[in-house]
Amino acid sequence: MLVLAAAVAMCGDVSGAVPTFTRDVAPVVLQHCAPCHRPGQSGPFPLLTFADCRKRAADLVDMTARRAMPPWLPGGPHGQFVGDRRISDAQIALFRAWADGGAPEGDPKDLPAQPVWPGEWQLGAPDAVAQMPSAYTLRAGGKDVYRHFALPLGKALDRPRWVRAFEFHPGSPQVHHAFIYLARTNDTRRLDGADAEIGFGGMDTPPEVRSPGGYFLSWQPGKTPQPLPPGLAWRLAPGMDLVVQMHLVPGGKPEPVGARVGLWFTDVPATNQPVKLGLNVYDIDLPPGATNVVHDREFLLPGDADLLAVLPHTHYLGRQIEAWADLPDRTRRDLLAIPSWDFNWQGDYRFAAPVPLPRGSRLHMRFTFDNSAANPRNPSSPPRRVGFGMSTSDEMAELWFQLLPRTARDRAQIDRGIAAQTTKDIVQYNELRLRADPGNVAAMVNLGRAKLVTGDRDSAGRIFTEAVARQPKNAEAHYYLGLLHRMAERTAPAEAEFRAALAADPDHGRAHGNMGFIARDAGRDAEAEAHFTEALRIDPADGLAARELAAIRFEHGRRGDAIALLEAALGQDADDRETKELLGKFKASK
Repeated sequence: MLVLAAAVAMCGDVSGAVPTFTRDVAPVVLQHCAPCHRPGQSGPFPLLTFADCRKRAADLVDMTARRAMPPWLPGGPHGQFVGDRRISDAQIALFRAWADGGAPEGDPKDLPAQPVWPGEWQLGAPDAVAQMPSAYTLRAGGKDVYRHFALPLGKALDRPRWVRAFEFHPGSPQVHHAFIYLARTNDTRRLDGADAEIGFGGMDTPPEVRSPGGYFLSWQPGKTPQPLPPGLAWRLAPGMDLVVQMHLVPGGKPEPVGARVGLWFTDVPATNQPVKLGLNVYDIDLPPGATNVVHDREFLLPGDADLLAVLPHTHYLGRQIEAWADLPDRTRRDLLAIPSWDFNWQGDYRFAAPVPLPRGSRLHMRFTFDNSAANPRNPSSPPRRVGFGMSTSDEMAELWFQLLPRTARDRAQIDRGIAAQTTKDIVQYNELRLRADPGNVAAMVNLGRAKLVTGDRDSAGRIFTEAVARQPKNAEAHYYLGLLHRMAERTAPAEAEFRAALAADPDHGRAHGNMGFIARDAGRDAEAEAHFTEALRIDPADGLAARELAAIRFEHGRRGDAIALLEAALGQDADDRETKELLGKFKASK
């Protein structure tokens, strides 16, 4: 946004002469209002000219006095976060003085020049644009829809690229929120073929579809794009697609959805790797008429880190959000305060300066809900009982922290702490889903996977067995049963389950990989080579499959093929230490 010096000059004494539009009001409007209130942007009407503003003078006074506009949810010190959109008390007083004085135009010679507005994309022309190959038609009415869509990048990824910024265009007002993931093109083509419509359904993101670790690649209404600081870009490799999971809310008529993502690249690779910590509440219960219902969570930080950004999320009944850290020296550091939540203007907030958090800091979140008729944003009249759920008619409470660990040791400790909490969350969430729908096989598979991570193999086995009984062609359930058998060194039943997984899904890369190991241990090298080849075709970034395949080829006298294979693997992940070591060993051999 253009910073206008006149906006400062006119914010002084407004008690004397009546302010005019051209001299006093226009600079504020052009800086703080017009970026959204102009053709092609989110504002429902323009605020560019004297005529535009005069007929909206009462609205300008009311909306700024209530701080409903410009939209900015956090309270606290101005400028704590990047992109703070709030106007000053003096500017609010200026609007009132102008309106009370009859909203005069003033001398046209005092009117500042119109800013040079960005075009279609807020950050200028992107380096690449990924888009849905065709529109998806969202039906009219009914339950909310969760669906994933692949956005191919094609020739834009002729080499690895580092992404410093992205901008999401939903293509429809019916998009509630979106998350951006990465997947191999082969995986997205396979997943997209599950039904006749573009994309693939479900609230659960398949294991092949992954988020770049530590980044807030999400979009919510009102979010504005923010470039990442140097050294914090995220990586895209050739052969990848963007995958956007969208939460779609049907309206009164069928609606085409055609999302696009603009990407801005940098030649500066990542020198730091952030991590994401999520605090979530699942036991939400809001009786009709209840006010000031509080839900909170906390997390003990096991390593030193800098807090880079926060991302809160709730629905229409959330009223207040707080986040703070109790530091080891017994002082409190306030991190986020949203005194009046508005679902329509949510987003993530990047600190202007990283917040240092020493190990032993206790991170807190507190959400306050209002399910009464006095809540003007309550979607139900009269209010109804509301619990946790993904639909906008349900409620959520989650707060995400983006942390940058100080050292490798800090990272390892924080990763372990986050993994333990995430596993507990997965268990609680999927148990909740199964209470609501005991036959939900996707929830069973997720719960079984989490139980396996915790070491509860017996429970995991019972859950996967029930999943297979309910859905005999569920490849994931067969795969994890096979993994349990293999972990217990029961080779024959493990092989049977992996074969069942591949019969259900011939492109199940992890099943191919495990079959490769079983065949290799049995001395069936030709069969092992075929399975590892398939695993690597499905996921070219599978360094373990690449090493095993290279080892087979090297042992069978195909040294050149083995070296070429490992060099290609390092092209996918240049930091893979084990692949580097094996490549060095093969090259040193005679």
